[in-house]
Formats: sequence, C-alpha cells, structure tokens
Amino acid sequence: TGTNMRSANLFLYAAQCKRMAGADTLQILALQDSAVACFSKPYLKDAAPALLERSNTLLALGRYRDAILDLNEYEHLIGDELTAYFYYRREQAEMQCRMFQQAINDINKAIKLDPQNVNYWVEKGGVCLRVNQTAEAVQALEKAISIDSQNAPAYRMLGYIQVQQKQTEKGIANLKKAKELGDEVAIGLLEKYSK
Repeated sequence: TGTNMRSANLFLYAAQCKRMAGADTLQILALQDSAVACFSKPYLKDAAPALLERSNTLLALGRYRDAILDLNEYEHLIGDELTAYFYYRREQAEMQCRMFQQAINDINKAIKLDPQNVNYWVEKGGVCLRVNQTAEAVQALEKAISIDSQNAPAYRMLGYIQVQQKQTEKGIANLKKAKELGDEVAIGLLEKYSK
C-alpha cells in the first residue's frame, strides 16, 4: 500500500484475506474504509464494489445506519442493475433503524423484481404487521401461502392477525397449521389464545 500499486482493489483483497483468516471484523472494516477512501465524492461506478463490501461488514457489526448510507450510494451508482436481494438486505437494515416507510418501499421493490420469492412476501407481511397495516399484511401472507403452502411463519403471522381481529376460529386454525409445520413460536401463541 506504500507503493504505486496502492488501489481500492488491493485493500479489498486484503480485507478478503483477513476475513478468510478469521481476523477481527474491525480490522476488515479498516481495510474496507481504506478502499472506499481511494475514491473521491461524488463517487463514480468503480467505487461500487468497495461500498457494497463495506456495507456488508457494517451490517455484520450492527452499524445499520452506516450500512444504509453505503447501500444508498451503491444504489445511486448501480441503478437498474440491482437485484431483489439488494433491496431485501437494505430493508433488513432499515427495519433495525425503525425506518419503516423505507423498509416497505424496499421490500416492495424486492417483490417486484422477484415476485415468486416467498420469503419476500413473508417479510412484507411482517413489516406491514409491525406498522399496523393489517390489510396489506394479510394480503402479503396469503400470497406467501399461495406460493408455498408449507411456509410456517406465514401461517403463524396470519393466524396472529386473525386472532387480533377477533377471527378466532380462522386464527387458531392457522396457528395450528404453523405448529404442524414446526413453528415453535406458534406453540406459545396457541397456548395464549386457545384459553
């Protein structure tokens, strides 16, 4: 790094080597910070890999707001080439920061790009439930079940909503289905609501 070979890629390769060797995550982050520092703002597209790598490390460290900043820059640079998984990952970070509207927007983008991914529909159901958008949550969870009739979390969340909406019989049936499929949280909910 003290020669004319110094580059962002060199720092990223060093960070990968540190990760593979089981180094401390903060050491890896320091190398990724150095990689990003090789670029000046406003970033050009060649900075995208460094930003994405650093965002993954920041997510692992629980530094969600910092990760979101890098992911936002990455989105700006990559544009239409983004994947559904990118939006799902950013939605996960936004939920940790209680950025609920942004999270809903991102999970909707993920679904638009990959409408048959049951996990995205379940996630949308969870986000909507969290912000008390129960009608949207029910729609998302029913869609998840239509894609994968063996998805225990979808049955559990749907059952929970139904019990809360005084549709006790339907709710208990869905909680029982979740339990049959191995959802341990459903067991506690059944004990609570079956009395």
